[in-house]
Amino acid sequence: RSPLHGIMGLSGSMAEGTSNQMQKRQLSMIKGCAARLLDLVTNIMEMAKSEKLDSAGAAEAICKQPVNIMDIVDEVIGMTEMAVDKNGRHLVGSNVIMVNNMCTGKLPMVIGDSYKITQLLYNLVTNAAKFTPSGSIQLSAREDEGRGLLEIDVCDTGKGIAPEALKKIFEPFQQEENKDSRSFQGIGLGLSVATSIAKLHGGEIRVVSKCSQGSTFTVCLPCDLNRKAALTIRAEDTMAVGKTRAA
Repeated sequence: RSPLHGIMGLSGSMAEGTSNQMQKRQLSMIKGCAARLLDLVTNIMEMAKSEKLDSAGAAEAICKQPVNIMDIVDEVIGMTEMAVDKNGRHLVGSNVIMVNNMCTGKLPMVIGDSYKITQLLYNLVTNAAKFTPSGSIQLSAREDEGRGLLEIDVCDTGKGIAPEALKKIFEPFQQEENKDSRSFQGIGLGLSVATSIAKLHGGEIRVVSKCSQGSTFTVCLPCDLNRKAALTIRAEDTMAVGKTRAA
């Protein structure tokens, strides 16, 4: 945990403890700014770590543990629901519903670093939220038994990505130039970090997108097909999440 976590915790507690609406709003803005700064710092640190690893040593550099992807997805949805933009507004619009299609049954355990995988999925889901003003953001998964992979889809009904932009969205410091991208604070590292984490795990990220129809990002990660796990604790059991829906 960093000092930013302390700022977020203290400002949140102070906001809850005051009846002064102006102070409550200002404290909430402090918490939101700290949260966005934490995201930025995390992505920069992750990018710096990735640049130090050559392709030969990448696989050995990550922690290899069985990871319950269902718990991570539920946590990521909860965090995204609480995220705010630079104006203090919820990142997930009031006309957007988040659908977790992975909350029942069991899925193979992913082999890797739970912290990095959480960061990967959080980057993809918040990216979807930024460019989806209405409709839905759905998460689902399936097994690729032939390759020993778990494929996770993040599918949105947002603005979509222009064909020329698809060629560079995974490059560092790249953002598609449109009025929506200028509405959100960031330096274009989220997708680059996500694909770097996927590669560190021996996986990949694919994307299919159509302008005005939405995008689907597919994460492929190595998994243990013989070891499966179910969702253990729902995010709404521990967080005040309002719009998450289970399919």
